[in-house]
Amino acid sequence: MHRTLRGYKPYKGGILIEFAFSIPVFIILLFFVSDHYRIYELKNKLKTSAYLAASMTQQISNTRSDKQLTAADLARITYACCLNFFHTNTMFNPWPFGISYSINFIYVKRLNSNSYQYQSSWGSTESGVSPVNMGRSVGGISTKKLSEIENVNTDLVCSRDGEEKLFLNCTYRRMLNFDKSKIGLFLLDPQMVKGGMHTTNRYPDLLYYQIVISPKPGLFPARN
Repeated sequence: MHRTLRGYKPYKGGILIEFAFSIPVFIILLFFVSDHYRIYELKNKLKTSAYLAASMTQQISNTRSDKQLTAADLARITYACCLNFFHTNTMFNPWPFGISYSINFIYVKRLNSNSYQYQSSWGSTESGVSPVNMGRSVGGISTKKLSEIENVNTDLVCSRDGEEKLFLNCTYRRMLNFDKSKIGLFLLDPQMVKGGMHTTNRYPDLLYYQIVISPKPGLFPARN
């Protein structure tokens, strides 16, 4: 026997309709939350790789009598530090995740209050297909004014003559085959980041993390 309370029958269908409309909204919300967590996870992996890069930079030449770092050292550091996200050689061409990994190493040494020795070097998986032939470069040594150093990063400013600092910029970079689904995103489409070092490059920064350390004496300037 049907219940005859007033208002019961007319609202049975309404509840079902509301429930049917709420399901897509709930699914979209789940995807949205999942995407935010995935981006947080990627940022955390990048932060971890940056601190590992700083540690490896300080320690990689410990067993050598010649402590000065080389282009090969920077390449090895770059490769090792991205293995917490990539596996095998997926950081290289054809970049199955649609992203590559790179580290910029910017070294400065204060000569006087308005003059700094400057060198920019890098390691990258944008080129090459394995650690053996991956991209690497050791830049020439130049002299820059204080204002130019501040434009790179204010934390590079030194407090005394002879002081050295190293700026590491670790990035996941969008390759031409980038697709958000390749890194586990459903709705959010990360755009070119602001504040990165490669915002106008053919392969712009997707995410980046920056850190400044005081390198051990003798590590820099790096050499080929």
